[in-house]
Amino acid sequence: FILAYILDPLVDWLEKKISRKAAIILVYILLAAVISGSIYFALPVLSRDIARIIEDIPQYANVVQQMLQELQIGYQRVPIPEGIRQVCDQLIGGVEAAALNLVQTVARGILVLFSQTFNMILAPVLSFYLLMEFDRIGRFCLELVPVRFRGELAEIGAEINVIIKRFIRGNLLVALLIGVLAVLGLTLIGMDYSLLLGLLIGITNIIPYFGAIISGVPAVLIALLKSRWLALYVLGLILVLQQLEGNIITPKIIGDSVGLHPLMIILVLLIAGELFGVAGLLVAVPVTAIIKVLVTHALNHII
Repeated sequence: FILAYILDPLVDWLEKKISRKAAIILVYILLAAVISGSIYFALPVLSRDIARIIEDIPQYANVVQQMLQELQIGYQRVPIPEGIRQVCDQLIGGVEAAALNLVQTVARGILVLFSQTFNMILAPVLSFYLLMEFDRIGRFCLELVPVRFRGELAEIGAEINVIIKRFIRGNLLVALLIGVLAVLGLTLIGMDYSLLLGLLIGITNIIPYFGAIISGVPAVLIALLKSRWLALYVLGLILVLQQLEGNIITPKIIGDSVGLHPLMIILVLLIAGELFGVAGLLVAVPVTAIIKVLVTHALNHII
């Protein structure tokens, strides 16, 4: 549905010149050409990075354990109360478990991504049929509503449609730009798995404010296992990208597309992340913007 929703305006524009079916096929051919070109150039490097990171996971786990053990031995020499020492032991154990869990989660996520290949192939097929009937589906849903409510419902739907389109297309474009800049930056500073990590940074950038943190933590940790200076370079690169994205790229491309205050967005993301995890972070902002539209119309009726 999301794929059909994103492609529908381009199909509508082409439909003015050719039939809708031909327009959809043409859009699919262009999309397939872009994806095929990306796969041709990126897949060998990406496959190599994935194979290397999976192969290096045991080594990274051992390095993390050694670093934490050295830290534990070092602070045991310091005369501190036994109660504080026990708290520090528990904290170090928790950090070790969290680090190992993060590495295992990344590996599982990569394997799950490849296991969803069939669904990725099926999605464009379903999207084709949705695109064929997209406008008709909208009219059918509107006809289910009593006539006296149709005008206002169409107005509400139009407002929500504008917000979602701006949010999806704007964030995808920003994520693409940040992902490309991240790959170039990581490559220049000599970071391993630059394409894989750059792709991760681009994808998580769809999540406002917290995206850089989500992708930055594994990138800095992997760099830290190789060199402290490299970890500082990676951290500096992520901070630079975050400033570019927040102060230049996003305001120029998206602007105030959802009409929400930054503080409101942060609070909504914190709540959604706590309740629904990553899925909540992805949909929190557009869902809140939709709720704002609905509440505004409801208040207009009450007042």
